[in-house]
Amino acid sequence: MVPSDVSVVIPAYNAESFITDALDSILRQTLLPAEVIVVNDGSRDRTAHTIEQWIQQHQPAYPVYLINQENKGIAATRNQGIQRASSTWIAFLDADDVFEPLHLAVLLQTVALHPGAIGAFASGHLMIDGAVLEARYDDYWDNPGVTCGKKLDGVDAYVIGKSVFPRLIKGNFIKPSSLMVSRAQVNAVGLFNVDLGTAEDREFLVRLIMRGDFVYSPQSITRYRWHDDNASQVKNARRNMENGLRALKIIQGNASLGLSTVELKACTETISTTAREYFYLSSLNGLLVYWKGICFMRDNFGWSVALVALNLKNIARSFFHAGKRS
Repeated sequence: MVPSDVSVVIPAYNAESFITDALDSILRQTLLPAEVIVVNDGSRDRTAHTIEQWIQQHQPAYPVYLINQENKGIAATRNQGIQRASSTWIAFLDADDVFEPLHLAVLLQTVALHPGAIGAFASGHLMIDGAVLEARYDDYWDNPGVTCGKKLDGVDAYVIGKSVFPRLIKGNFIKPSSLMVSRAQVNAVGLFNVDLGTAEDREFLVRLIMRGDFVYSPQSITRYRWHDDNASQVKNARRNMENGLRALKIIQGNASLGLSTVELKACTETISTTAREYFYLSSLNGLLVYWKGICFMRDNFGWSVALVALNLKNIARSFFHAGKRS
């Protein structure tokens, strides 16, 4: 089988329980990748050994490179893989997710539908304790790939352009494990922002979508594993909101994006909405956490934004939960 012109980048941290499933799913592709690059982000378990053992046992027809580094976080780990990649296209796969057998074939077929497209993504299903949920994960949102896209004639695919900006800054709906992007365009806009613990994918994708179109396929090509360690879990909600707000600040202040008045207004409105949600969540964790939230907003956006989001109910709620800590 002739390999595709796609490099698969897998960031892995304490992934010994899942990584073989991810690697197996690549081995089952109807269209094989040119290479797989696994970056072990300072795992404290047997992730590296498990990967080395898998390579020895399977001897895949494509090279699988293992890069070991000190723990640096998801953004730096993906960046390491991108910098090592040599193909025209880069597909991402988180170590706890899996590709469906047609994953790479669908993405390559999808991106080819719109000449000049710089990326493609598709849908997928959530997987909990090995069981695959019936609904696609797009259905848990507002199906933004469809509602924000322009239907292509004669095919079940949608072009996603810069008009998606107001929706994308509210929350990333393009899961990295369902995404393929042009390596040249990634090098042109820059890598993932290592200062963002989460929401790094949102800020990265804004830079890309402002540069060129993506194409979306509603076909399910990925299984996204939902478990207690997911960064997006509810227990991490306040931290994720802080990173989301930092990402919005970076986007709003990025002069190279050339944001229009409408897009800048969308940033301001999203910051305000997110700030209100953030203060409510902070108030549920007691007075100390609520005050830390005020300081966070003041330090990042100034008192004008911090004070707008304050209200008496949040203050009262923070006193009620005063015994709690972050």
